[in-house]
Amino acid sequence: MRINKKGQEEIVGFVLVIVLVAVIFLIFVGIFVRQDSNSTRQESIEVYQFLDSFMQHTSECAIGFEPAYSNVGELIQQCYSNSECTTGKSACSILNDTLEEILDLSWNVGEDRPIKGYIFEAKFDSNLSSNNIIEVKRGECGQSVRGSEYLIPAFPGTIVSSFNLCF
Repeated sequence: MRINKKGQEEIVGFVLVIVLVAVIFLIFVGIFVRQDSNSTRQESIEVYQFLDSFMQHTSECAIGFEPAYSNVGELIQQCYSNSECTTGKSACSILNDTLEEILDLSWNVGEDRPIKGYIFEAKFDSNLSSNNIIEVKRGECGQSVRGSEYLIPAFPGTIVSSFNLCF
């Protein structure tokens, strides 16, 4: 009877070792699967808040009549529709000028600065296609990126505005 108990204890110990090794293996696999080898883009609440307030900034473009000036979010939609402002300039031209002005004043980028560059892009996404509306880049982007997206409903799809800061 003593021999059977010793065998059972050895089997229980062996099973515990196998379970422990399996758990450690799964933890390592989970860590390696989550890592993106190309770049590390992190979602940023600060960038989202910047995008949110940035989309509410009033531009110098009025589509129907003055003084009904469009904000940046509306201007992106009007640029996608190829609308023209009451001044005769295209909505895309005013949008580009407004984006460059706000982004350059808000973010100091350069090789000697903590923020090396940024990328702002807006595109129209639907189930059938994806069309770029506008893109503004400054500086260089490396491996470390923080950013966020801002969604604007635009039937039959969505306008996705993304802003990424490069470190």
